[in-house]
Amino acid sequence: MKYWTLAAIFLVLAVPAVSSAESSVRKGQRLFAGCLKKVDDKETLKTGQFVCKGKRDPAPFGGNGRACGDCHMPGDNFGISADRIASLKSDHPLFFRGLDEDQKLLRNHGLVHVIVPGQIDEFRQSPKLVHLQEQCDKRGNCDSLGLLGDRVTNLCAFSIQAVSNHMSKSPRRIAEKDFRVPTEKECKWLVAYMVSDLVADQDERNKKR
Repeated sequence: MKYWTLAAIFLVLAVPAVSSAESSVRKGQRLFAGCLKKVDDKETLKTGQFVCKGKRDPAPFGGNGRACGDCHMPGDNFGISADRIASLKSDHPLFFRGLDEDQKLLRNHGLVHVIVPGQIDEFRQSPKLVHLQEQCDKRGNCDSLGLLGDRVTNLCAFSIQAVSNHMSKSPRRIAEKDFRVPTEKECKWLVAYMVSDLVADQDERNKKR
C-alpha cells in the first residue's frame, strides 16, 4: 500500500488525543532524533544538533539512516540552514545519495525533494517547526503545514509523508520495503513532541540577546 493511501487512512481515522505525559513527549523526542534510547539534552542544546545517550538507530523507521532531526535541528529553529549544512561531515545521513535529491541544491541551499502525488513535486527547504505549538492542537490538527502552507494539516499524516519522502531507501518509496510507516502509537509520540515546549522553547526569537 502506498504511503499516501496510508496517510489518508490516518486522516480519516484522526489521531486520538495525545497525552501530555512527559513519557510520550520523550518517546517522541527519541524517535525524532533517531536515538535508540534517550536524547542527551545538555549536549543537544550545546551543539544545536541532536546527541543521543547511547547508540543512534542506524535506520530510523527502517529507512536510509536519516531521522527527522537531521533536517530539523534545535539550533536552527528546528529547520536547517546552509551554514549548518556546510558544517556537517560528508557521511552525515542528510547526504544520503540513494534518493532523487539534487546534491548541489541540498548542500548549497538545503533544498530537499518533496513529493505529494498529484500535488507537489519540487525541491524545498525544510520548514522550521518551532511554531507548531501555535499552529496545531494537541491532536496534531493544524491551521496549515509546510513551507508554503499547502500540505496536509495533520501532523501524523505529515510525518508519514516526511518519512516516505526523506527516509526511503530508494526513489520508489515503497512502504514496508523502502521505509516503515510510523505506527499510530509512534504518531502520538511524535505529535506530542512536536507541539511540546521542548520544541517551542527553541524559537530563537525567545532567546535573550
